Amino acid sequence: MTSSRVFRPGPLAGHGTDLWLLDVGKPVLLHRTRDGSTATHVIPGGSYGSDIVGHTPRWLHADGLGCWIVGADGIVHCDHTGIVTTVQATRISGSALMNGELATSVTGVDELTLRTVGGVFATVGLPAEVRTIYPSSHGFVILMRTGRYEPGVQRGSWCAHVGLDGTLALGTAWEIRPWRGLDTVVDVGTQIAVGKGASFGQVLDTELTPAFSLPLTSEFPPWATAAGVWMVMRSSRLVHRLGDSAFATQSDMAQPHFTYFCLDRGLTRPERWAGAPGFPIGLAVVPELGELWISTMTGTFVGATGSGPVSMEEVEFDSLPNLPVTAPLELGDPDEWTERQRIRLLAENKAAGLLDIEIDGWFPTTTLILTFRIRGMNGVCARSVSVFDRDGRPRLWPGAPTLMEWINLDIMEAGGLERLRKKEPGRFGYMWT
Repeated sequence: MTSSRVFRPGPLAGHGTDLWLLDVGKPVLLHRTRDGSTATHVIPGGSYGSDIVGHTPRWLHADGLGCWIVGADGIVHCDHTGIVTTVQATRISGSALMNGELATSVTGVDELTLRTVGGVFATVGLPAEVRTIYPSSHGFVILMRTGRYEPGVQRGSWCAHVGLDGTLALGTAWEIRPWRGLDTVVDVGTQIAVGKGASFGQVLDTELTPAFSLPLTSEFPPWATAAGVWMVMRSSRLVHRLGDSAFATQSDMAQPHFTYFCLDRGLTRPERWAGAPGFPIGLAVVPELGELWISTMTGTFVGATGSGPVSMEEVEFDSLPNLPVTAPLELGDPDEWTERQRIRLLAENKAAGLLDIEIDGWFPTTTLILTFRIRGMNGVCARSVSVFDRDGRPRLWPGAPTLMEWINLDIMEAGGLERLRKKEPGRFGYMWT
């Protein structure tokens, strides 16, 4: 059974007058040129979940020869004529592009591979596994993690420069405990370390070790562009950290709201900044058009780059391709599969308070209307749950936590029974949670 949905921008990359946009879940690439016209290219690869905050299975790099698509499906290159070439079919964990050279790493392999569109020209052996790669004035700056992941084992950080010719210049390994939240190193004129688990960033010294703190960090991985490195923080947190409401880019649109910014020369405040609602997905600069593009889980936004605040507007595309939405073959008929899941979920959760499950609609927009009782509440509660994601993959899960365990936990995290008791019953007299 096949339906369709409109292309939804996810990862972005810009170069010259070109903007490249990858769909949030499907292997479909859009090439947008100076006049706003677009070309659609299907690339090798699978469809991946697109509703997980911070999950980016594929990402883009653009230069004068086209666009590199890198990630879970390996490395693919698309040139300006639309020729798509599979360069490597095995998963890539990190990458960066500098002067036509693509540097890539693979989880569990202690080396960095350098290639151009002509092929691999250098493999650089490293003393530890690569965590992140970013372009720098030296070529590339990498952050490594020592050891291998094992429960209870602490892993330290170690930075290095890798030249465009493959020359390796190692820094000094960091102490483990003080810097555990710093997971990314970028070059903003000097090397700085940031991370969503760190309250403050750190400026690195000549040994590539933390030297002194910055007032800001980046809550998602930064974006290296022709207009500098853009970082991002929740807008309210940025305002609180700087004590300056000038960076309050909050709009009337949905929460949460984030501010994207480039640091000034003093590394203490944003030099230019832009706001957009929704959790971040991608950011790109189209340098010759002076455009900043941001994609989030709420929408896609564009503004004119410059110093100070950048005014962003939601993009209204003239036309976007419709993409097929197909249920995985192993499900068989998706509506019959949904009925089997209804029966299973009822059997697993009856004893925990689940009363009934009603199926509403058909694939791919099927929802389940759950009615249940929870301890401490009089009357019947209800909740609606989507069965499939936007690309036709099942959202329902078997095993732990059970459906009712998940519902109870979600209610507690959203304010608990006190919040529910303040609500008025909704349609059918149910208390909708």
